[in-house]
Amino acid sequence: MEDLASKFLAKYKDNFLKKLKNTDNNSVISSLRNTSGNDQNFINQVIQLKNEHCYIYYNNDHLQSLILETLNLALIYDNIDKEVSKQSENKKADEIDHEEILIKELLRYFKDDFFKWTNQPDCSSCGKNDNQQFLRGERPNTEEFNRDSKCGHVEVYKCNSCGAITRFPRYNSPAVLLETRQGRCGEWAALFTYILVSFQIRTRYIWNKEDHVWCEYFNTKEKRWIHLDSCEKAYDEPHIYARNWNKKMSYVIGFSDTGIADLSKKYVDNVNKGNMINRSSMRNDEEMYKLVTALNNDIRSSYPPDLHFSLHQEDEKEYLNLNYPNGSPTKTHDFDTKGRQSGSAEWVSSRGEGGN
Repeated sequence: MEDLASKFLAKYKDNFLKKLKNTDNNSVISSLRNTSGNDQNFINQVIQLKNEHCYIYYNNDHLQSLILETLNLALIYDNIDKEVSKQSENKKADEIDHEEILIKELLRYFKDDFFKWTNQPDCSSCGKNDNQQFLRGERPNTEEFNRDSKCGHVEVYKCNSCGAITRFPRYNSPAVLLETRQGRCGEWAALFTYILVSFQIRTRYIWNKEDHVWCEYFNTKEKRWIHLDSCEKAYDEPHIYARNWNKKMSYVIGFSDTGIADLSKKYVDNVNKGNMINRSSMRNDEEMYKLVTALNNDIRSSYPPDLHFSLHQEDEKEYLNLNYPNGSPTKTHDFDTKGRQSGSAEWVSSRGEGGN
């Protein structure tokens, strides 16, 4: 039986690689763009996100070193050692998930000790932020652009206490965010994702079409991708958005250095149909599957055949688990608090994430 399975797998691999060789990914994407019912702007947006999050930072050794030099590693590892000792009291050594302990400590450290949530910036003159009035959004000036060429938007505020004008650039560069240590969802997810990368954790950046971002890591002990939200200090709570925030969502897509994945069925809750926004950007799920496959083949075009096939197998396994679930290992629980915890009440309410 094992010999038959091995022969079948070898044949499947051979057919996959032959099909891959004969497929023009650019033609596939062009065809998807021209298919009635597919939104070209959405396709272009996904491609842009792929270019931003699948290549740029993952192999930047200098940036990884800078991050590790900036973090308080002594505190982090001291807390890890304490947790390992605590778990050792009732677990065998091989039952302790050291990777999970590291991730949870990084979540705690990042939210409690390192990064700051910004509803509005501190006044550049008097230092207060409780009387800041938003005036307008602008493009970055020369100094801001030179600091981070990926910064596309700047919020401008006026302090009603002293009259000073304060600019709040929405930076994306992890190197810059290491210095500013403040922001909202985008800044939190961008830097925390790369902190995980710096610890050699297999990580992917998660984008929701309805304006939220977070990340996941691949747990090597459990062999699955686990949800992380540094804003909420949330671990393995994929339904926090639909069930707790009452957030309405359509598409959720993951981006890593080795590929992308449509994770909508992991995060958009089937239980509460009222939170499911019509997925109208693509004609149907099959068209979305074609887009993801074509983009993955493009990302992996220079990979050795064995690695490309191995990643394809991972993709297919995850796709089957999401679309034909047989139970879930996710530890989603009943929440003590209702609605989003990060951000001001007014801001959370304006985004429809208050849990009502």
